[in-house]
Amino acid sequence: MDSFGQKVPEIKYSSDANEIPWEDAVVWTSMPRVGPRVYEWLESSHIRYVSWTNGIVNIMPENDSILSDKCQCMVLPSAFVWVGKNVKVA
Repeated sequence: MDSFGQKVPEIKYSSDANEIPWEDAVVWTSMPRVGPRVYEWLESSHIRYVSWTNGIVNIMPENDSILSDKCQCMVLPSAFVWVGKNVKVA
Protein backbone atom coordinates (compact mmCIF):
# COMPACT_ATOMS: atom_id res chain seq x y z
CA MET A 1 0.00 0.00 0.00
CA ASP A 2 2.92 2.39 0.63
CA SER A 3 4.12 2.23 -2.98
CA PHE A 4 0.62 2.98 -4.25
CA GLY A 5 0.38 5.91 -1.83
CA GLN A 6 3.64 7.28 -3.20
CA LYS A 7 2.40 7.02 -6.78
CA VAL A 8 -1.01 8.59 -6.00
CA PRO A 9 -0.58 10.59 -2.78
CA GLU A 10 -4.16 11.91 -2.99
CA ILE A 11 -5.46 8.50 -1.86
CA LYS A 12 -5.01 8.24 1.89
CA TYR A 13 -5.36 5.21 4.12
CA SER A 14 -5.52 4.38 7.81
CA SER A 15 -6.76 1.79 10.26
CA ASP A 16 -7.97 4.56 12.58
CA ALA A 17 -11.51 5.66 11.68
CA ASN A 18 -10.98 8.87 13.66
CA GLU A 19 -8.45 10.12 11.06
CA ILE A 20 -10.96 10.04 8.20
CA PRO A 21 -12.76 13.22 7.02
CA TRP A 22 -16.08 11.33 6.72
CA GLU A 23 -18.20 14.29 5.51
CA ASP A 24 -15.68 15.45 2.87
CA ALA A 25 -14.51 12.21 1.28
CA VAL A 26 -15.35 8.96 -0.44
CA VAL A 27 -14.18 6.18 1.88
CA TRP A 28 -13.90 2.52 0.98
CA THR A 29 -12.64 -0.73 2.39
CA SER A 30 -12.97 -4.42 1.76
CA MET A 31 -13.42 -6.96 4.47
CA PRO A 32 -10.05 -7.69 6.12
CA ARG A 33 -8.79 -11.23 6.03
CA VAL A 34 -6.47 -10.78 8.99
CA GLY A 35 -5.76 -7.76 11.14
CA PRO A 36 -7.53 -4.43 11.51
CA ARG A 37 -9.73 -2.96 8.81
CA VAL A 38 -7.89 -0.51 6.55
CA TYR A 39 -9.90 2.45 5.27
CA GLU A 40 -8.88 4.22 2.07
CA TRP A 41 -10.25 7.59 1.02
CA LEU A 42 -10.15 10.37 -1.50
CA GLU A 43 -11.10 13.85 -0.33
CA SER A 44 -13.75 15.85 -2.17
CA SER A 45 -11.24 18.46 -3.37
CA HIS A 46 -9.82 15.78 -5.70
CA ILE A 47 -13.23 14.58 -6.94
CA ARG A 48 -15.12 16.09 -9.87
CA TYR A 49 -18.17 13.95 -9.04
CA VAL A 50 -19.28 10.52 -7.82
CA SER A 51 -22.03 8.34 -9.22
CA TRP A 52 -23.26 4.85 -8.43
CA THR A 53 -25.42 2.09 -9.86
CA ASN A 54 -26.24 -1.28 -8.32
CA GLY A 55 -23.62 -0.91 -5.57
CA ILE A 56 -20.78 0.04 -7.91
CA VAL A 57 -19.34 3.50 -7.19
CA ASN A 58 -17.62 5.55 -9.92
CA ILE A 59 -15.31 8.42 -8.96
CA MET A 60 -14.41 10.97 -11.61
CA PRO A 61 -11.23 12.83 -10.58
CA GLU A 62 -10.83 16.61 -10.84
CA ASN A 63 -8.95 17.71 -13.96
CA ASP A 64 -6.06 19.19 -11.93
CA SER A 65 -5.74 16.09 -9.76
CA ILE A 66 -2.67 13.85 -9.89
CA LEU A 67 -5.14 10.99 -10.15
CA SER A 68 -6.51 12.38 -13.45
CA ASP A 69 -3.02 11.93 -14.96
CA LYS A 70 -3.29 8.21 -14.21
CA CYS A 71 -6.93 7.38 -14.95
CA GLN A 72 -10.26 8.66 -16.24
CA CYS A 73 -12.38 7.05 -13.55
CA MET A 74 -12.05 4.93 -10.40
CA VAL A 75 -14.56 2.09 -10.03
CA LEU A 76 -15.12 0.76 -6.52
CA PRO A 77 -16.88 -2.60 -6.23
CA SER A 78 -16.07 -2.60 -2.55
CA ALA A 79 -17.79 -4.25 0.40
CA PHE A 80 -18.00 -0.83 2.09
CA VAL A 81 -18.23 2.58 0.38
CA TRP A 82 -19.13 5.82 2.15
CA VAL A 83 -19.91 8.99 0.18
CA GLY A 84 -19.66 12.01 2.46
CA LYS A 85 -22.38 14.65 2.42
CA ASN A 86 -20.02 17.35 1.03
CA VAL A 87 -18.96 15.28 -2.02
CA LYS A 88 -20.39 16.27 -5.42
CA VAL A 89 -22.63 13.57 -6.90
CA ALA A 90 -24.18 13.11 -10.33
